[in-house]
Amino acid sequence: MVGNTPQLVEDVNPQTCTEPSVQLKCPGNTLQDGRHDKPGSLKEKGLHLGNTDSNWKTNIIVDQDTDYAELVLFIGEITLGEKNRNSMKDIQLRRKDVKRILQAVCTLRNSGGGVIKAHIKNQNYSFTRDGMGLDLVNSLPGIVHLPHDYLDFMQHKDYFFIFVKPWKPNHKGPGITTIKTNLYRRIFSFSVELKAADAVQFLKSRPSSPGKIVCNETLNECLTLFNRELLAYEETFCFTKSTHAEVKLTPKEKIFPKEKILELLPQTVSAFTNTEGGYLFIGLDGKTQQIIGFEAEKSDLVLLESEIEKHIRQLPVTHFCGKKEKIKYTCKFIEVHKSGAVCAYVCALRVERFCCAVFAAEPESWHVEGGCVKRFTTEEWVKCQMDATAEMPGKVICSPEALCMKPFSQHEGYEQLVRTELGSLCKGTLVVSKSWALDLGLQEKQEVTWNVLHIAQGSLLTLHVFVQGDENLEGNSSLLGELGAKLKGYYKQIALTLKQTLVNHCGYTAKTGIIVKITYLGRKTVCLYDSSAEIRYPQKYYLTIKTVRDLEKALLKSCVICIPHVRVNVQYLSFCMIS
Repeated sequence: MVGNTPQLVEDVNPQTCTEPSVQLKCPGNTLQDGRHDKPGSLKEKGLHLGNTDSNWKTNIIVDQDTDYAELVLFIGEITLGEKNRNSMKDIQLRRKDVKRILQAVCTLRNSGGGVIKAHIKNQNYSFTRDGMGLDLVNSLPGIVHLPHDYLDFMQHKDYFFIFVKPWKPNHKGPGITTIKTNLYRRIFSFSVELKAADAVQFLKSRPSSPGKIVCNETLNECLTLFNRELLAYEETFCFTKSTHAEVKLTPKEKIFPKEKILELLPQTVSAFTNTEGGYLFIGLDGKTQQIIGFEAEKSDLVLLESEIEKHIRQLPVTHFCGKKEKIKYTCKFIEVHKSGAVCAYVCALRVERFCCAVFAAEPESWHVEGGCVKRFTTEEWVKCQMDATAEMPGKVICSPEALCMKPFSQHEGYEQLVRTELGSLCKGTLVVSKSWALDLGLQEKQEVTWNVLHIAQGSLLTLHVFVQGDENLEGNSSLLGELGAKLKGYYKQIALTLKQTLVNHCGYTAKTGIIVKITYLGRKTVCLYDSSAEIRYPQKYYLTIKTVRDLEKALLKSCVICIPHVRVNVQYLSFCMIS
């Protein structure tokens, strides 16, 4: 790991400027009836057919040991800076860097926001001086509308951080962030991948859009050619590429072009099935409109037909209807004759309109689940897109019965200690809970007396945890250290769950940093853990007048009823009592 002099970072509060941990852990149709009726469900998650450039390998790890009470994704080493990236000789590595960042941004936007962490590969890098690199920056608008509203960037020593703001979809747009939908339609003479917003519109309108009866000269010419038993070499054909016709000429090589043919299938089949069907002819020269064909042995054709069947059967599909129909198509090989002998073949594929939707591959969209980055299945992706405003499963933070006006009544001996600790805080609002863990549906820690959430303008949202005294712990720094280490991860998860609950149930998506402070209440108060000494946030993540107001409204909403504010004898503090 390269050691650099710490760089000056603008727009950051200097009180949280030390480096976080880097240890990682992870756990009926318009065309003629088809002769073949092939199933179309994909069994393997993340399978990309015939498009090796779009294969995504997940080299992203959820950092479980970070001091951030956030989802932190570690994406490994990356070269940063315009000059440094332009000097990279490995073009594929540059592309992989872009893909890793896009995948991490996509994942966090679908998981309630968080932080992307990367180790800077090149020495003497300065974000202020060198920037990220235009290829990285220019890729972001492709998946994030107005990136500056959702992304903040920061360097600390040899690490680069991207802070991803929480995002709550509305009923008009996509339900989740997606890099590629892999959902195609025919538009004029091209197979076009639909953008996420267009894909949502297509999916929602598809159930009420029955197939149209298409009858035109192009389809008649395609059908005539498709029904022929043999063709003549360099014979002309009388149609061109269109909404319902695609022609391809394979490279003039002696090698049987099986892979080239299979590469055409996913996008073309998806596009035809999602439009009104169509014909794919492989071996026709679209420029000269001549029949050329490709060389092959009979055994090659048998193998190719089997591979075509396999590939079409594996295409991901989604159904809105009760019919659960399969992809219907007909495949045949037409002999091409020259001087009275077979010299080549044309592969002809007729594809019918599908009842619902066919994808070329699983959509490229990820989320965090079970401590790992996981790709959405087609079914999950469609469900999220069709129901964009649905709340995530969970429970409200508390109910009216859980309100408590006297949080200190059961621990009178600790009341003054707590008041003393809280009295040093700046003016703001305190939300007091006997146990945020129980309120959030998590397991409670018996050692903890109170949890207090401090909300104040100009500060980070802070979760204060107070631990009751124990004679066995008094003066024993080793045992107190062990207790702090045990509670650290637990309350980091509490803080993260609290933020996610506010996003999922209350629509609170402001840029808000959160820190955790754990204090032992014995004969002397001892700070067991303070994450503000370990992490840093951009200045935009500190609470403002607006975010304080929005946060308080979100907490009130989560509690179902309006929570009364009760003044106590601590100067400048207003208490919201929630047990």
